[in-house]
Amino acid sequence: MTSPRVWHISGANTGFGLDLAVKALEEGDYVIAAVRSPSKVPEELRRPEVKVLQFDLSWSQSEIDVYAETAFKTFGKIDALVNNAAYSYMGAIEESEDAAVKAQFDINVFSLLRVIRATLPHFRAQAHGTIMNFSSIGGIHSYPSNGIYCATKFAVEGLTQALATEIAPFGLYAVIVEPGYFRTSFLSSVASGSNIAPPLEAYEGTPAHEARAAFAQFNGRQRGNPKIGAARIWEYVADEGLLKGKKKLLRLPLGSDTGTVMKDVSAELSETASHYEEVWKSTDFQD
Repeated sequence: MTSPRVWHISGANTGFGLDLAVKALEEGDYVIAAVRSPSKVPEELRRPEVKVLQFDLSWSQSEIDVYAETAFKTFGKIDALVNNAAYSYMGAIEESEDAAVKAQFDINVFSLLRVIRATLPHFRAQAHGTIMNFSSIGGIHSYPSNGIYCATKFAVEGLTQALATEIAPFGLYAVIVEPGYFRTSFLSSVASGSNIAPPLEAYEGTPAHEARAAFAQFNGRQRGNPKIGAARIWEYVADEGLLKGKKKLLRLPLGSDTGTVMKDVSAELSETASHYEEVWKSTDFQD
């Protein structure tokens, strides 16, 4: 792949999306910044190599189909589709409310599906491209008062795993990006009291409400550096830097916390399989 690459990044005006856009531009690539409010795009993206397109995760399939036509025509191709935009709805499972849960899944899962459906015909036609779906450390392990958000990320993991196999015959790739806790504005809405379910007194003093308090306390103190994380994402696609020459696996873990949890979960699964080996072997037909 020769430069300039074209990146389509949802949520490109803040956080990981902005840092990845800036990194791509520094490397001579082009960026399609897909944002809900174009007027709020920061100055560093107001340049000829960037096309700002209004994009809303709540759009219908037909609206996103039309949008995809425009996006691919903007620079004549898209090399990397980065499905980054999402949000978190927090609270214990019992505290969660149906409407809020459905809205969380619609934005974090169903909108991603709509984008994938809309863009795949164009990717197949150009016979190359990488779809990067943002999961989370919460897509590997679920946490108290974070179960609904984590469930959406588990869904992203599952659908991307299938997608990667389905699109490989067309010369296309899909990768699950798994950031840990990075110092972005992600927790700000929770710290401010929005996007969090009304508390139930019964959970006072339990892990669920201890986690609630930790959201605000942890905000702004996350260990992950989003600029470095964005650089690793760029390197994955460009085959440069720390990713140069490395086999491109299905998952791209980012952050020491994600790597540690990934190893812990792997060990837990292995222990469970060994512990119950007699049980799971007993349930097959004995031919």
